[in-house]
Amino acid sequence: MTTIADPSTPRPSAIHKDPLVSILIPAYRSEQTIRRSLETMCAQSYPAYEVIVVDSSPDERTQEIVRERFPGVIYHRNRERLLPHAARNRAVELAHGELLVFTDPDIYAPPGWLSALVQAHHRRAGVIAGALACYGRRPIELAMHLCKFDLWLPGGSARRASLAASANMLCDRRAFEAVGGFEAGSMLADTLISWDFVARGIPIWFFPQAVVEHHHLGTWRDLLRERFSRGAEFGELRLARGGWSRSRALAQAFISLFPLRLARLLLRGAANAWRAGCFPDYLRVSPVVVGGQAAWLAGEARAYLRPKRSPS
Repeated sequence: MTTIADPSTPRPSAIHKDPLVSILIPAYRSEQTIRRSLETMCAQSYPAYEVIVVDSSPDERTQEIVRERFPGVIYHRNRERLLPHAARNRAVELAHGELLVFTDPDIYAPPGWLSALVQAHHRRAGVIAGALACYGRRPIELAMHLCKFDLWLPGGSARRASLAASANMLCDRRAFEAVGGFEAGSMLADTLISWDFVARGIPIWFFPQAVVEHHHLGTWRDLLRERFSRGAEFGELRLARGGWSRSRALAQAFISLFPLRLARLLLRGAANAWRAGCFPDYLRVSPVVVGGQAAWLAGEARAYLRPKRSPS
């Protein structure tokens, strides 16, 4: 997969007097990656932008890195724990730019990334979803990435999309406010906001040239646990948004557990990996990818099989 070179020495300040673009980063126990992430964010070639970090870590390690090494970054410390999308909403409140760029503290960007996103927005308008490559070559890192982000692998030409990942997404403030921002309590709020964008006729465009690298931390057990919980949450969201009957939910549970749906997910991942030029990696870690996608579907099925909760 694409490797992003170490950034040049970052500018002393990522603050612009009148920024058009705000890069918004939620942080929680992010001390392992945020230094490199901010080095790349502060070395962007685009001339008029700011960087905002909203941190709700229980200790001060992330705060020390940001304040000591990146004095030009706008830093906000929240004493209470914020889930990532709640932190993104808070960052928007602090932002001065009309274009909002959402990313994560474990994302590393080449110098031309922000310019590529902004240029894509000027050409197409709507929401711009950038590409996600994998930082690192360990099998577990590749497996995590190919399980979670195959829809946004680099490769191919610009095209319409139905989902944007909040690790690499640009939208203007008007569109963000039109859909009411992120659902603060959901770990899949980027899925929800994408659905809301599409429902309001706001197009999502995938631009594979606007690529960043994602640095994955964790073990294969962490992957399986997360995929199961995210699958369960996705199932609950579909039930809530669709107003499904009990019979339809049971039918969807059967479909989720039937091997054909797993095969379709794996074939989609293989096709996206082929287009991105990383098909050999996909084959190498395919057993873990199979496990991760199966865990997602098991989580979905659990949500569909769970009896409807009575209103309190």
